[in-house]
Amino acid sequence: MFEIRKLNKEKELNDLLFVIQESFSTVSNELNITKENAPTNPAFLTMEKLLESIEKNVDFYIASDNNKICGSVGIQPGKEEDEYYIERLAVLPEYRHKQYGKKLLDKAIKEIKLRKGKYISIGIIDENTLLKNWYLDYGFIEKGTRHFEHLPFTVCFMGIDLKIDLT
Repeated sequence: MFEIRKLNKEKELNDLLFVIQESFSTVSNELNITKENAPTNPAFLTMEKLLESIEKNVDFYIASDNNKICGSVGIQPGKEEDEYYIERLAVLPEYRHKQYGKKLLDKAIKEIKLRKGKYISIGIIDENTLLKNWYLDYGFIEKGTRHFEHLPFTVCFMGIDLKIDLT
């Protein structure tokens, strides 16, 4: 049985941390991203940084399959009143290609709409073409790219306007 629910911070923080680290490690391994050249990459997330993000109003939702946590997504209010960010959308490798990522993104968008959000922004690794195309297929639009000197990859900024019917 598959379900998505709000994170139980008292019981599931370690599971959430594991899911994020493991899910992002596949891409970090493929693109030779290390703790030394990109310490803020989610593959190297620490409990301290996870707790900091929760304190900065990131609400996490977790996906479970037969009571095993297998994915997560975070939503955070943006700089503008009706803007939100999607953070740490993650699915464990063995649970991929089952539409769980789409279901997590659907859940995040539903929650953002309930909060009267009208626009979602994300930042992804531009070289991760599989993920970039996945977001484009979903309806996100590329807003631009930027190479930061401290990162070994280019960041792609994407967004989706929730005023447009996604169905």
